Amino acid sequence: MATGPHHGRAGKGQDACSCSASRGAKEPVNDYALGANLRRQILSDLERGLPLDGRRLQALVGDFCGQSQLALLPALKYLVLSPGFSSAASQQPPLPADPRLQLRLQQELNEVFAAPICARMDAVLRGLMGLQETNAPPAAAPLPSPIAASVQQNEPEPAEEVTEEYDDAMGPTEARGGSNGLVAVLSFMAGVLVVGVGGGLAWLLLQTTLPSNNPAEAQRPRLPGELITPSPDTTTTEAPPAPDLSQQASSDAAAAQAIASVEQLYNDLSLGNLQGARQRFSGEAADQFDPAFFRQFQRVSVDQLRTIGINGSQVSLEGVVTFVYPDGSSQSESRQFTVDTSTDPALITGSSFGQVTRGRQ
Repeated sequence: MATGPHHGRAGKGQDACSCSASRGAKEPVNDYALGANLRRQILSDLERGLPLDGRRLQALVGDFCGQSQLALLPALKYLVLSPGFSSAASQQPPLPADPRLQLRLQQELNEVFAAPICARMDAVLRGLMGLQETNAPPAAAPLPSPIAASVQQNEPEPAEEVTEEYDDAMGPTEARGGSNGLVAVLSFMAGVLVVGVGGGLAWLLLQTTLPSNNPAEAQRPRLPGELITPSPDTTTTEAPPAPDLSQQASSDAAAAQAIASVEQLYNDLSLGNLQGARQRFSGEAADQFDPAFFRQFQRVSVDQLRTIGINGSQVSLEGVVTFVYPDGSSQSESRQFTVDTSTDPALITGSSFGQVTRGRQ
């Protein structure tokens, strides 16, 4: 279960100490290589059985930084203590190449650091999570189409004979006078014919569409036993169906059952009943549950739970989780839960991080 608050920035004195220790180290080629080198170090430590210690990683990140990465030290030290990094490193296998985990780490950095630092940390995170480095290739200049060039080359030149034939066809004005008069007479006759035919067709069409006004047919007496068929009432509208109150009541009961299950989970976590909390999960959510993560907090609570969707027995909720540290400081974040209400008690089958709603203070 990937949940947790975010730790504060490392101090400037510690940054200077780490940078001093890294002067003898080989400077990475770029920010992506910095993340890849840190990934290799973490995976190597885990293969040797060393525990994942955020404070130790804070001291090591300076050794991987070159002169061009000194400005990234505070963000790197914040990153290795963040809950998103702890969740990604505890996956099986550790630090999987999952863009969703990389996006969560980027969101946690965006809450604390300036945009230029976060933009550079995107490449570091891609190297850390084993994702492919993004390089935008320069746009190639458009080349002329060979087909268009061929058509343009093969286009024939205008022939002079066409112009000459056109001039000959026009002829002198005097020679065309008689033919123009004949054309005008024929055009007038054709126009009269078209108007007549069009008018006749319109009259026939009008006669076929008009209702019959035969008075004999209108006053025809009804035969004995002839039934009168009433005309349908087009103004009658069907009443809308009544709402299904039983289905609404069932949905409300499922939502209340899901909310009660999530609230009981965080009550068990606050009381230290980790075994009882584990029994509230099912499937993939049970595999992601990490009891050691919650031992660092004095109290964990959830509130503002609301239903955002119901699909059969699956109820989706959204709420705000608050983590209280032993020193009294706290931090809040939004989370979404998927609860299966077909079991008794209802079991949480999924949980996902939303965003930080209030930083640690």
